[in-house]
Amino acid sequence: MPSRKADPFHWDGLVRLTHWGVAAICIGNLWLNEAGEEWHERMGYAVMVLIGLRLLWGLTFARGHARLHALIPSREDFRQQADALRKRTPPTPGHHGSGKLAVWALWLLVLATAGTGWFQNTETGFELGADDWHEWCTWALQGMIALHLSAVVYTSWRQRSNLVTRMLPRRRRDARVQQQEPNT
Repeated sequence: MPSRKADPFHWDGLVRLTHWGVAAICIGNLWLNEAGEEWHERMGYAVMVLIGLRLLWGLTFARGHARLHALIPSREDFRQQADALRKRTPPTPGHHGSGKLAVWALWLLVLATAGTGWFQNTETGFELGADDWHEWCTWALQGMIALHLSAVVYTSWRQRSNLVTRMLPRRRRDARVQQQEPNT
């Protein structure tokens, strides 16, 4: 029986942890928790901690495509992305140009949503209408989440590679197969 080739790229454990943690909190606070509840507020603080942890990781110990400087798009990133739109390209690690911009936009929108949620509970925030800002941020965040999910499906189809599995824990068998195969 031929062995199945392991995906050549997998995000590191901390990137996966923060990604799914932020995703779970967004699902909880956008669609499951009631606004203003204690859990809603705690999860808002937790999401800020997770993004802060991811940013710190990207500045310090992360390697390769998980480093923050790897998430700064270049002209070459957009050229490669344009080529990928014209023809199918093989799977590559990391993000393409607009994907890098989307990462920053998602992080900023999540932080803005959590920050305006906190700010609306202050006297100044209440006077300045931060509750309206918070609501606007939640709608913008939901739009970005929909765009993100659509891009993952589209890119997975274009590259013939399941991008979601790159964000899941690696199975032991996959890790052994990858170690035994030479890099090409």
